[in-house]
Formats: sequence, C-alpha cells, structure tokens
Amino acid sequence: MHSKIITYSLILTLLVASCSVGVQKENLALKAELESLKQENEMLAAGAFNMAHSIEHYHETLQQINTQLAVIDEKKELIKSKSAEFKNDAQVEEEIKLHLEHMHEMTENSKHKIAHMSRNMDMLRRDDIDSHQKIHELENEVHDLAKVIVIRDQEINNLHNMVIGEGITITALADAYNEQVAYSDVLLEIINTGFFVAATEKELKEMGIIDMEGGFIGIGRVKSLNAHAPVQFLTPIDIRDTDLIELTGKRAELITPHPMESYEFTFEKDKEQVFLGIANKLKFWQETNYLVVEIMN
Repeated sequence: MHSKIITYSLILTLLVASCSVGVQKENLALKAELESLKQENEMLAAGAFNMAHSIEHYHETLQQINTQLAVIDEKKELIKSKSAEFKNDAQVEEEIKLHLEHMHEMTENSKHKIAHMSRNMDMLRRDDIDSHQKIHELENEVHDLAKVIVIRDQEINNLHNMVIGEGITITALADAYNEQVAYSDVLLEIINTGFFVAATEKELKEMGIIDMEGGFIGIGRVKSLNAHAPVQFLTPIDIRDTDLIELTGKRAELITPHPMESYEFTFEKDKEQVFLGIANKLKFWQETNYLVVEIMN
C-alpha cells in the first residue's frame, strides 16, 4: 500500500512537471509572437509598414483582422478561466499577463490597419475609377470592423478590472492600454462618418442615386434608391456634429430610412429654405450612415 502511494505521488509530480514545461513552452512561443507583433505595430505607427493599395489586399487585411478578433474572443474566456485558478501562482500570473499583452498588441495592430485603409480609400478610387461600388462596399466593411474593435477595447478594459480584482498587478499593461486611446479616437472618426447628398428628384436620377426599383448600397433594399448609386456624389459628414442641415428649396423629404421621431423639417417658403433638424442623432443614424434628401422647388 505504501509503495502504491509513492507511485501515485510520483505520477502526480511528473504530471505537474510536464504541465509546467508545456506552459513554459507556450509562453516562450507567445513571447516570440508578441515581439513580432510589437515590431510590426511600431512600423505601422511610424508609417514604415508597406501595405499594398488594392481591393484584393484590403480584403485580405480585413480577413486577418477578423482572425485576430476571433483569437481575442478565445483569449477572453481563457483569461477568465486562468484568473479563477490564480491563487498567487507566479506562473499562472505570467501566463495571464502574456495573454493580456497579446490581446493589446492584436487590438493595436487591427486599429492601425483599419486606420490605414480608411485613410487610403481615396487613393483606391483614384487608382481604380471603375470600381466605386466595390470600394464603397469595402469602406462599409472597414466601418463595421472599426465598431467591433471599439467594443473589444471596452471588453479588454473590463478584463483588466476583473484581473486586478483577483490580485494580479498589471500596471504596465494598463499604461500600454492608455497609450492606445489615440488609436481608438481614429476609429471613432471612421465610425462617425456619414454620407450626405441633397438634390431634386430629377438631379438624383441623373446622378444615379435613385430610380423606381432596386436598393441603395450599404443600407439594404429600399424601393426608390439605386443599388449601384455612384458614391462620388456623396459628401462625408461627421454625424456627431450634424444637428442642423440647411437646404435650398420649398419642401424636402428623406429618401433614406430614419425614424420619424428623430428629426424634424422646418420650411420657410418665402425664402425657399428648408432646415433638417436632427433631434436624436443616435436614433437618426441607427439604421444607416447615409442621408439622401429629395428637394422640391
């Protein structure tokens, strides 16, 4: 019986040692990946990282970002699990810190690439003047991913608070997180960009913005909007600062879908002026970040 206890103890010791060696190897591999990501992020921040300007390459980059976001989601659950079994274990603490740092670097990498693509959309349009539709769809994908990354940022911050609550010191990582605020601001600029055009029905038809059938790019199928509308007629606006839009005409109505309770038209027929007041920006832009207004003279 005594020999059996010794055997079980030996097996347990060997298993623990084996697990420890496995974790160490994983941590070493993670450190190598972290170092590579840090170098790439430094190059991206300095504008020294070479990214090809093509629709195909941008799609590949978006796929890379989606993969990074999937890894971040996995790591969130891993960190929650590891934090629960922390119990002042130095090795577990190091593992948690490494995974948090890896999440930071992946998020920063995604932010840089989203910002780079957004800044260079006009270059794509100049280089490929016949691909307005594809580029606009690409721009929408960039916009949507920027939203997801901002949400992940908050989730990582919540993880920080949870890990700190378990007694793990992550001051250095918190400082690194704070340094990324500027990149988050860039993403917010992307998210809060709307596209606006106002014209008569005749002019909107001539631009190719509306027809009697079809839909409108970016917002699903809407009866009176053209699915292949040329986006070069749309003016970018910051939806955070857009409370009132002044138009010339006797009357006006919205072509794009916006909740009626979120806006109000005011008409001054004598001066042929129309004012579109946006009372609730959150509701007004919740379905689409496009605004198409038909003016009646």
